[in-house]
Formats: sequence, C-alpha cells, structure tokens
Amino acid sequence: MVSFSLGRLAEQLGLHRNTLLNWIKSGQLPAKSIPGRRYLISDQDFEIFCQKFNQDPHTLDVKKVSDQSSLKGEVAMPQEQAKTFDFNVNLMASQLEVIRSCLTCGSCSSACPVSGIDGLDPRKALRKIVFGKEKELIASNWFWKCTLCGKCEEACPMNVELVATFRKLRGLRDRDKVPGPLHKGVLMCLQRGNNLGIPKEDFITLCEELGEEMAEDCCPGFKTPIDQKGANILVTINSKEPFGEPDDMKFWWKIFHAAGESWTIPSENWEGVNWGLFTGDDDSMKTVVGRIVENMYKLECKTLLLPE
Repeated sequence: MVSFSLGRLAEQLGLHRNTLLNWIKSGQLPAKSIPGRRYLISDQDFEIFCQKFNQDPHTLDVKKVSDQSSLKGEVAMPQEQAKTFDFNVNLMASQLEVIRSCLTCGSCSSACPVSGIDGLDPRKALRKIVFGKEKELIASNWFWKCTLCGKCEEACPMNVELVATFRKLRGLRDRDKVPGPLHKGVLMCLQRGNNLGIPKEDFITLCEELGEEMAEDCCPGFKTPIDQKGANILVTINSKEPFGEPDDMKFWWKIFHAAGESWTIPSENWEGVNWGLFTGDDDSMKTVVGRIVENMYKLECKTLLLPE
C-alpha cells in the first residue's frame, strides 16, 4: 500500500491539490482518506495512476506501508469501536461517517473567517450534529453567513468534509425560510432564465446597445454576438451586471475583440451564478446547469465561461 500527502503529490505532478481531490471523490483516483491528512492507495492502482503522467512511482515522495494496519497512529477508528458511541444523528445521517473523524481540535475554527458569529464555528457545528441538535443548526443563520470558502476543510487534519456538511444543512431548511432574496432568485431563474428576472427582449436590446457603444468608442465594426452558432466560447453573465452595472460587461468583450476570439452570449438562460448551489437546492441547481449545457450543445460551443 502507498500513503501520500495530497498537497505534496499534487506539487510533484504539477497539479492543483483540488484536482487530485476531485479525482478521488469521483473515483478516478481510487484512494481512501486516512487520519493525518493523508490518503491510502494500493500499489497497483498507484502505478497505473503514475503511468498516466509518465512518472516513476519510486521517484515520488510517498510512504510505503505493508497494509492499513501498519499505519499505527494514522488509522481510522475501527467500526466496532465507533459503534460504541451514541451518535444521535437523523437528518444528517449521510454525513455521520465523515463527522466521526473529527478530533475537535479547533483547527477549522481558527481558519474560519466567520468563526464566532452567532455563537457558532465549524467545530461547534459538528459537535451539535453528533449530539443530535441538527435542527438548531438548520434554524441558525450562521450557515448563511458562511461563504463555503473551504478554509476550514483545508485546515482539518482529519479530512472531514465540512463544506458538504454545511451545504447539506442549508438544503434542509424550508425553502420559504431561506434568508433574503436567495430563494426568490432561484425561483426567478427557473421562470425567466436569470436571477433578477430580466426579460429576454430587454437583455438583447441592452447587449446590442452596448455593442454599438463599443463600435463607436474603441472597437470599429464590433457587434455583440448573440446566439452565434459554432462560437468557441459560450459566455454566461452575472445578472447584476446587465441590471446595475452594464458597462462592466464590456471589459470581457474588449479582450475578446482584441484577441480575435470567437464567442457568443445565449439569448435565454444566460445566468452564470447558480443560487441553487448556494442555497443547497440540488434540484434547482441541476436544472440551471442543465440549461447551460443545453445552450452549449445547441450553439455548438466548445468552451464555457462562468462569471464567478
């Protein structure tokens, strides 16, 4: 077996650590997280992985172990022993396995930029889940001040998936109790294709007028490409720009024009900020993503540009 540090291996391969982490989560890299912020993979799977990058596995900074039991202090708690604890988790049952690894060391709380607001921090939140007080968390506003930046997860020595846990808590709140305009924006996006409900005709007119201004000011012959089939880049937009800061849209357009890039904007479902993601609304999130993918196929574009 091979034990490795995610960050160190990513550095040696010239990759971002999140790339490796996404491969592990998707199963492309069949490694298993273990305590100590390390991962475990079989010799055979590690050799296959190294072959993809033309790397000699013997030259990489990894730790060879005979089996998982030889990790001594780096092994997870046996399931039989874990079952002796009285974990009272119902709504958050799917997160129990990752939460069990928490050492309550407080590293996550130290890294969190909103730690202490509303009397909560990542460590306290996990303990409340363990003790069956998830309903208190769901009713709390702390998770809506959390930006899901992942600093807590980055600092965690046990690889606890805190971001997924906190987003699940958001998803468990009744939709009509989601703070502020977020849920209204999700509903508006489902109905009109953007979070602020800008009508299609108004959006097209605005884009055309901005293109005319650019042609007159600095880009002779420029015309805003809307629904241009076969363009290389499909550009999605944050609806706050056409609503309140339309001139900001020109910045990208000027770069594309100077580079001679082939790009286009869809006339429908052009919103690039998915509030279904932020609110824990998986069904709505998938619908919005599906519409963008549909635009990619319909307009035969190769590259997607998101504003966030």
